[in-house]
Amino acid sequence: MDDVHESEQLPVYHAEVAEWAVELGGGVAPRLFVLVREEPGEGDAVVDEVVAYGIVMPEGSAATVPISGRGFGRWLTPESASRRMCSELVWLSPA
Repeated sequence: MDDVHESEQLPVYHAEVAEWAVELGGGVAPRLFVLVREEPGEGDAVVDEVVAYGIVMPEGSAATVPISGRGFGRWLTPESASRRMCSELVWLSPA
């Protein structure tokens, strides 16, 4: 069993289940973001490093997973995660 790293079941998208789950979660879908560090340059800053990927829960709290995949963070808001991890917040999904 230690060598099994993925489900044997194929993923299936069910729009009606997704809508139902969002409704049960308060009518707001979780929102994805990434935390990055930027290198200042001439004109626009250039992303130098992706620090972590994150998700905002419907009530506003956030969770992050670093690129290494080791460990995770729980935060009051995605902005607090950004401040504490000395990074910039970039939204991946619409509000």
